[in-house]
Amino acid sequence: MQNVTFSMTKYPNIRKHFLRALRKGWPRTLVLNRPGAAERRARLLEGVATKPGFDRDEYPPALARGKGAGLTKGIDPRGWRADVALVPSHENRSHGSTMGLKLRRFCNGTKFRYVFY
Repeated sequence: MQNVTFSMTKYPNIRKHFLRALRKGWPRTLVLNRPGAAERRARLLEGVATKPGFDRDEYPPALARGKGAGLTKGIDPRGWRADVALVPSHENRSHGSTMGLKLRRFCNGTKFRYVFY
């Protein structure tokens, strides 16, 4: 299990969304799964209204999967869902970039979780 750390002061809205998603039953432990992430993200965000200056943040992120409420078991990504929230664009994009950099050294199948400090 790898802890992927993020600053709670730099990403306060991402942290709020993450904690809210956990309270709704979404899994804390995620599994890195890069293939098909772009297609999953498009499917996860489909039909979610946008707002100028905000991005749609999904948890679990499209490049991960896990076991828990709302996640379909098995290999068919079409059944996967996520909790989606609007967060400021600059925060979401910075968080995504930081997460990508922190996960780049790990192989698909690596278990990880968000940790805010």
